[in-house]
Amino acid sequence: MGGSDRRQPRRCGAGLRLIAALVAAYALAGSLTGCGSDPDTATPSTSQQIPLTTPPTELRWVEFNGMRIPQAAEGPHEVSDVIAPGGFDRTPPGAGLAAVNAIVRLSVALDDQWPQVVRELIAPGQTRDDFITNRIQLSTTSGVPAGQAPQVQGWKLTAFTPDKASVDIYTRLPDGSMTVNHTTVVWAPAFGDWRLLLPDAAAGASPVDAISATPTDMVALTGA
Repeated sequence: MGGSDRRQPRRCGAGLRLIAALVAAYALAGSLTGCGSDPDTATPSTSQQIPLTTPPTELRWVEFNGMRIPQAAEGPHEVSDVIAPGGFDRTPPGAGLAAVNAIVRLSVALDDQWPQVVRELIAPGQTRDDFITNRIQLSTTSGVPAGQAPQVQGWKLTAFTPDKASVDIYTRLPDGSMTVNHTTVVWAPAFGDWRLLLPDAAAGASPVDAISATPTDMVALTGA
């Protein structure tokens, strides 16, 4: 989609919204077949070390364009911005919440919303620049239809430092199948917050895999 011709941008509508689970953003970062600057340098951390399996506290859910997104005491703290809220703790549950928040919002943001999501939730770099180049060729003007939204089940941190975290996000699709999204967030000291680092499509690794069951050590999100 979005080849080299001069046709008007296609309205992906349901096609873009229903790409497997929350990976529309990743698919767009590498290509359009489914429908520059360097990252911030991390600064020394003052965060408290807690277990990677620590769940978020005071969990609640908000809706964004048909998707339910978890929020908690660990973030976001700046909730007045309904499009790209930020302010997540520099802890494992803060990183998990930040990763889910960013990938869901990037995946389902409408045409007048995604520039703000990219600017405020995504780490700068070539992959972000590539995403912007590809995203402007698409048009998405409505949210996920009722009953067709993937549901975030939880996450697992496969690596964590106060400067970078690898977060696997587990999602159940409307047909009952499940996927895992492999995401990375980096700490941006200039903003005092996490930023989603989009994957390099040229690296070849898939950012999403089909799974038959969630792991027993997943941080499960109640009310998913």
